[in-house]
Formats: sequence, structure tokens, C-alpha cells
Amino acid sequence: MEELVRRLEWPGKDCSEACLEREWMVTNGLGGYSNGTVVGMATRRFHGLLVAAMPAPLGRMMMFNHLAEFLQLEDGTLVQISGQELKSSESKISNAEHLAEFRLEAGLPVWRYEVGNIVLEKRVVMPHLQNTVYISWQLLSGPESVSLQLRPGFYFRPHEGLVSEPLNEPYMLTIVGDRYEISGRADYPTLRLHIDSAHAQLTLDRGILDDQYYTIEAHRGYDSQGVLWSPGYFTAELTSSQPTTLTASTETWTQIQALSYAGALSAERERRRRLLFATPVAARDGFGAELVLAADQFVISPAGRVEEAARVRAAGDEVRTVIAGYHWFTDWGRDTMISLEGLTLSTGRYTEAGWILRTFAMG
Repeated sequence: MEELVRRLEWPGKDCSEACLEREWMVTNGLGGYSNGTVVGMATRRFHGLLVAAMPAPLGRMMMFNHLAEFLQLEDGTLVQISGQELKSSESKISNAEHLAEFRLEAGLPVWRYEVGNIVLEKRVVMPHLQNTVYISWQLLSGPESVSLQLRPGFYFRPHEGLVSEPLNEPYMLTIVGDRYEISGRADYPTLRLHIDSAHAQLTLDRGILDDQYYTIEAHRGYDSQGVLWSPGYFTAELTSSQPTTLTASTETWTQIQALSYAGALSAERERRRRLLFATPVAARDGFGAELVLAADQFVISPAGRVEEAARVRAAGDEVRTVIAGYHWFTDWGRDTMISLEGLTLSTGRYTEAGWILRTFAMG
């Protein structure tokens, strides 16, 4: 599986609006996901680093909308390496020339940025069956250390909710040691943040990131302009020996800290190896293996069906279903039965095929 790499041809400085059509997605097996454009710009209301799958009646919640990433050069200059589209901006793509390569390693996204003699990589991982995302940066070459600045933007809402609603209620930031918690409405989950890096710190400025523009929503005729709230920005020292990792999660601190970024990446790679090992030999490498891993995104354990899960587990099964499509679809009986053979039987997931059939039979 180490050789299962797909590289995206990237135009670099010649990047045009067509680059906005390139998107990536990582899912968590619950119906939640992390998703965006390769250049880091949110063009859909559904684009976010953490869309958590919560129990009913909440459903999928947008918990971590955007992250602006900057490198601080030795002369103090800040260079933005991620995109951010503003309605008032003439430039549709921000700093895409610094993105030298984008690739998928066994379906997991990897970005390589080049700024002068500085080369770094970024990875995004979601541990299976957890509403957690790890975003990690590793310095590959250049000076011994580089200052990385990260400004997160938040607007808690249903993932299909309007982006134009005003921030009527203030967000509350709680800091205990190196643990950060952000709370919004009382009926919404709490977002927990942790940054693992040498000399990391948070500078508070309680900023409002207004004028956020979502191109595809505008083209579809939906509301397309809104605001995000930011508590401030993280500053961290990026070195070749230690990656900088930002963790965002709606899970408990106990569960979050039980698994490091390195552990999460290793576990997810092993899980994907097992998926390929279970599939017919002809689909264990090449394009067939990519399809097997892509199919995995649609077989989920629905997070919100507590009563149904109790009934199914009492019978010795597990709840499994098929999400009909990302971003906005959930599961539908018709779509599930149409896709069942290709997603499970053709990929060697026979036990889960039985769980899916019995889940719908008992529903």
C-alpha cells in the first residue's frame, strides 16, 4: 500500500479558477468528514476541516470552518500558503503559487509547499469512528526552524445551514494549560483544540473574519457571503525533527489524548491495509485499490441512531448503513440496495453487508 500514491498535476504559479474545482475529502466512518479545495479555499457551505456527526437531532455539524496558514520568514514577512476567498478581493486564488504538489497516499491527502528554500508538507487525518481531525505540518528542508502562524475561523451550524446568518451569540473560549475549548449555543457540542508543537502559543484578538465568500453557493443561487469568528492565532515553531499538529475534536479530552497524531496516522494506514487485504487480489493495488478505499467512505456507522443501535446490538449485530453521497445526502434504502454489491460484496466486506441488510430489515 506504500506505493498507492496518486499525484495531482499542479500548475503552480499559473493556477487559475479551474484549480478551485479540485477538492479533497477525508471521512470518519460516522458520516462526518473533513473537506475542501486543494488550495484551501472554502467554495461550498459544506467545506470545513471538521464536520462532526452528532446524535439526533443535531446531525452533521460544521465545527471547524477554515484555517489560514502563514509562514513567517527571517525578515519578518508573513507569507500565506493557504487560500481564502473574500467577496471584496480581486484575486480569486490566494498564494496558490506556493503549492508545489498535492498527492493522495492511500487516499489520504498530502500537500507540499515551497516558499523560497523552505519546503514543508501538510497532512490531514481523521481517526475512524471519531469526530476528530489532525492537521499536521512537517518541515522538510530550509532553515533549522520556521515560525508557523495559524488563524482558525469558526461558525458552528448544521453543515447545510446558511452561511449568511449573523454571529448573534458570542463564542466562549476556555483555556486550561494547553487545552482550548470553544463553546457556542448551549445545545451545540463543544469544540476542543490542542496544538502539539515546540513553543506554541495563542495570541488573542477576538477577530471577526467578515466578507467570506463561497463561490459555488453563489453559482447555485444560495446565500454565499458570511462571517467567521476567530479567537486569535496560534504561533508555533516548525522543525524537521518535530511536526506541528493541530487537533480539533468534539470528543472528550480522555479520548482525544489517548491517540497522538502519529498513532492516528499509523492506525488509519493499518485500517486501510486491512481493507485492501480483505478485497479480491485483483483489487489490492493500482486503480482497483483506489476504488476500494473510495468505497470505504460510504459505509458508515450512523452516529445518531442510539435506539436502533441498541436493538441491533442486542441481536448480536452492528449498525451499518450506506451514505448516499457527500455532502448533503444521508442514507436511503433504495440507494443502499443499489450500491450494496459494489461497496461491500465486491470489496470483501461480507460481514458488513449482512449488518447493512439486517439494519434495514429491523428499521
